[in-house]
Amino acid sequence: MTTEIESKLWKFMFPVTEGKVLYESESGKPVFTSDYKAIMREDTGSLISVMSDSYKIVPNAEIIKPLMEQLHNLDSKWIIDASHSFVSDERMRLQVTFPDLTFNDGRSDIALSLFLHNSYDGSEGVRMYWGAIRGICSNGMVFGKVLAKFYARHTSGIQLDNLSEQVALTYEQIPVIRERISVLQNIGVTKQLQESVEKQLGKTVTKYVQEQPQADNQWILYNYLTWYVSHVVEQRMRASYQMRVSKMFEL
Repeated sequence: MTTEIESKLWKFMFPVTEGKVLYESESGKPVFTSDYKAIMREDTGSLISVMSDSYKIVPNAEIIKPLMEQLHNLDSKWIIDASHSFVSDERMRLQVTFPDLTFNDGRSDIALSLFLHNSYDGSEGVRMYWGAIRGICSNGMVFGKVLAKFYARHTSGIQLDNLSEQVALTYEQIPVIRERISVLQNIGVTKQLQESVEKQLGKTVTKYVQEQPQADNQWILYNYLTWYVSHVVEQRMRASYQMRVSKMFEL
């Protein structure tokens, strides 16, 4: 990895280790349990989580390094994108954007992005999602539903060891994404969708939408929501919100 990339990734790849867990027995004496184990940062000794003994650690470094190796073999330009990347002791999300793999929705270019997830607290396993980011305002998007059938049919999910193929195949699906966007641009905002926004995303998000010029179609509403998620919602919560928005609009 280059020095520039290393400087962006080092904070994601802190060492982790397992430790024994003590609990207080009925007699009041501390006793080791074999049912649970402590997940700790090896560099600081701080406790991250307590997990069942069957839990298997997958260090961030073990998925990031192979990803970087695959990326360096690509012909496509790529960047580590800080706009929607996030790391804490418990969880991480790494965004890789392909600035030359774009499509346009009539307003601006939207570049494909890859999102890599992992956690040490059991909140999620290793996952990869394809999405995009709007160039003019860094609105993050996740294309979960629109690509789900394609991956199930052709690739059995996104794998680290065939990233070049995945990038090419995903870019070939741009017409499918465009078609769904075109549908959204031609459907009005229904009362049912408005109620879904409040139910799924909350009253604060709903209030923000109500303060904007009236959305003439669902694609405009979608962009209101992705802007809010990308600029107001905390980094650690953005992935969850993006997935909810994706499902609501079937993207």
